[in-house]
Amino acid sequence: MAYREIVPHPALREHVDRFWVDVPSPGALPQRRYVLPDGCSDVLVVLPLRAIHVVGTMTQALVLDEPPLATAAVRFRPGAAAAFLGVAAHELTDQSLAAEELRLPWLDPRLGDAPEPLAAVALLQRGLLRWQARQRPAQRLVAEVVRACFGAVLPTVQALARECGYSRQRLTRLVLEEVGIGAKDLVRVGRLQRAVVALQTTPGASLAHAALELGYFDQAHMCRDFRELVGLSPGLVRSSAHAIFPVRSLLAGT
Repeated sequence: MAYREIVPHPALREHVDRFWVDVPSPGALPQRRYVLPDGCSDVLVVLPLRAIHVVGTMTQALVLDEPPLATAAVRFRPGAAAAFLGVAAHELTDQSLAAEELRLPWLDPRLGDAPEPLAAVALLQRGLLRWQARQRPAQRLVAEVVRACFGAVLPTVQALARECGYSRQRLTRLVLEEVGIGAKDLVRVGRLQRAVVALQTTPGASLAHAALELGYFDQAHMCRDFRELVGLSPGLVRSSAHAIFPVRSLLAGT
């Protein structure tokens, strides 16, 4: 089965970007993988049940070198996890916690008996559908900000604040609380995700030209952003499509 994404039930799509499963081949060897920052929070179930982890929004890529494990997960949309996790997003930024620390009431106790990842996904979805999460007052506004940050035309924080009728500082605080990173960093993450898609799908394009097309000031700006967020140069990211996977479902028009 390898890696596979599952579109959530329509009633969950405002909150959940995708469910996903990852099933390694028998005898699979360790392979370095980079999990890019994407503004999302995930709940991961490792099977056979070893642990359930809650992973908050990341500010840098997570580098994985250990052998892959069979995993089922739910990936919440940026700004939508707090209604299900019971804490403000910034409290989980760059954190990985055992699920029991948060006492998530919608987690089905039968997850421990799930025979394989797709069965675990079904239980995750059923629990989320039954849980009547209260929509946080700012969730719709933050959802619009997230759509803009992952859209085809890169916004400035000042323009986003003006659209919302907020000051730049107030918008930054709001996005930090609901997404886990500030508005400026969310713009950077959205640009990074779109840039990785563009570099991987146009391997022969000039990096200097790509940088300008993607909203960077120049190639040096793009290289600096990639090194700070991924730890690799754009050229290495382009040639590492087997180990680096952008979250295409968040990118409007992709």
